Amino acid sequence: MKAKKVLLCILNLALAFSIFGEAKTLKVGTKPESVCRGFGDKLYVTMINGDEEGDGGINVIEGDKVKTFCRGMNSPKGIAFIGGFLVTADETNVWKVDKKGKVTKLAEANDFPNKIEFLNDVAASRDRKSVYITEMSTPGPMFNPDKERTLWPIGSKQDKELPRKGCVYKVTLEGKVTLAVPAGNELMRFPNGVTVTGKKDEELLVMGDFFTGNIVQYDGKSFKVLAKGMRGADAVEFGKGVIYVSSWPLGKVWKYDRKNKKTIVLSDKFTTAADFYYDRKNKQLVIPDMLGGTLTFLPVE
Repeated sequence: MKAKKVLLCILNLALAFSIFGEAKTLKVGTKPESVCRGFGDKLYVTMINGDEEGDGGINVIEGDKVKTFCRGMNSPKGIAFIGGFLVTADETNVWKVDKKGKVTKLAEANDFPNKIEFLNDVAASRDRKSVYITEMSTPGPMFNPDKERTLWPIGSKQDKELPRKGCVYKVTLEGKVTLAVPAGNELMRFPNGVTVTGKKDEELLVMGDFFTGNIVQYDGKSFKVLAKGMRGADAVEFGKGVIYVSSWPLGKVWKYDRKNKKTIVLSDKFTTAADFYYDRKNKQLVIPDMLGGTLTFLPVE
């Protein structure tokens, strides 16, 4: 039995290594954070860039060439293509960008029903008329300042003192803001990634809790943990029978098999694996490494 487990472990490692070995990497600039397909079926990447106000924006990938699409943002994070626009979250602002790269403010702090601190991921709704945006709340207290990109241990004194302010908002393309997932639940404290799933006649939200590593589903009434243990959860996307998750602080990308309830590391070669795009057509994850300044095209099927 022990030998069988060892063999299985070796096979999983070999699979992960072979997948990553086929991956293509492209330099895209300073601090890429999120990526999606948009105008002309091209890839668009949010770029945090430096610390100067307005130097953040979006780059477009054309073949192997990287071009500036727009600037004028501060620290853009999640991005989605919906209703003929790119929509991105920028801490306390939400931007809408047209096909010519014109940037318009869709929503700002005063438009939200509660105080916001750190708007993060963006996912398109199924009606294609609005987006879901995670309000992660200030991430700093989650980290041990004496260790690089290290979260406090679960159950520690610091853990118990952390706030429970994370929630999710719904924002229409006209800028109307409503609360989609309330704050305060122990299972979802610092939501980062968000995605939409469920049957055709329903819309379930699934979020990655950055601190605990819980992958949490919300059906409009209650919370349910679908998977655990993926701390630093950034992007969350569903594949066929699996959930793909990236970890920003750990630099990992996982595949969680929902039937077998097994988690496989697809790659641990990143510095900071940020908000990837699941490219179903080409059967790959397009993964920004924020501190590495790259996009990696990782085959997954």
